[in-house]
Amino acid sequence: MRIESEPRSRSAGNPPDPDMSAVVLQDLYRYPRKSLWVTGALWLFTGFLGGHRFYLDRIGTGILMLFTSGGGFIWWLLDIRKLNAMVEEHNTEQTHRELQGLPPLALAFMPSLEPTLLEGPPAWAPLRGGRLRLVGDALVLLLAGFLLGSLSASSGNFEGLLAVLVLVAVTNLGARWEELAQRPGFRSLDRWSHRLRMYYHMNDPGSTLSLLVRPLVGPISAFFQTKARAEVKLYLQLGAVFVILFTLVDLVEVLATTAGEFDEIVRGLATEMGMTFVIIYAFATPIGAILTTHLLLRRSDRVLWVLSGITVLAVVMGLMA
Repeated sequence: MRIESEPRSRSAGNPPDPDMSAVVLQDLYRYPRKSLWVTGALWLFTGFLGGHRFYLDRIGTGILMLFTSGGGFIWWLLDIRKLNAMVEEHNTEQTHRELQGLPPLALAFMPSLEPTLLEGPPAWAPLRGGRLRLVGDALVLLLAGFLLGSLSASSGNFEGLLAVLVLVAVTNLGARWEELAQRPGFRSLDRWSHRLRMYYHMNDPGSTLSLLVRPLVGPISAFFQTKARAEVKLYLQLGAVFVILFTLVDLVEVLATTAGEFDEIVRGLATEMGMTFVIIYAFATPIGAILTTHLLLRRSDRVLWVLSGITVLAVVMGLMA
């Protein structure tokens, strides 16, 4: 269904929210088909990390490939015979959803597109908009940021920290700096961030305490609740994409080493991949949920910047501790 592309006008006490504009909704509610050529290229260069399966929205098997090096490279090699079938299956399902008026696969957790789908504040806003909630969320960000900085400093793994800081930046800038959102390489991350905001608009993010333990409880709840599964999937996608990018960079270093050091570096690389993935998921979940909550509450930009500043300050404190 096509809706008017003009964004809502500013009104007293209810500034327009770029995340909820008709333009953004139309962009997110497209039904893109996957390309066999792109799938093949991803299989060739990132297939042993599950890159082609993440591209085809096969998150579960993508993660298995990521942490088994494509099943010891055997699964990776066998997948070449399945590429065409997997692309056709994805595109057939996307076509079916479009004909039936269902949301696209990337927004399977959302209802069908309607002109007033995300109009107004979230239904949970009265429960999460108090000053006490703001203070509690600030304390969680302080704790999470400090732990993130401390863990990064003690382990020497700064890749997960970088990914979380990118998430903080995207949350602050993605909706308000449209030029940045259209830049190559940033667009996909920006649209992922918009899907996260849409998820929380439709689903109560929960209490401050629940967000603090969400990285532990979320994967368990995902086995029983569809909405929990959608939230976990979003953060797993984020972690997997960053781990693949970081790993490809690290592999350049591995290829430049002597044969005697190769095995040791590969083992260290596998350990670092796992740690990076865990760090991104464990800290992006509460930090992303809290910042997105206050973005959707339509507080002033100052509140979001202060909460983000608290996070960054706590990270620095953790690094120096």
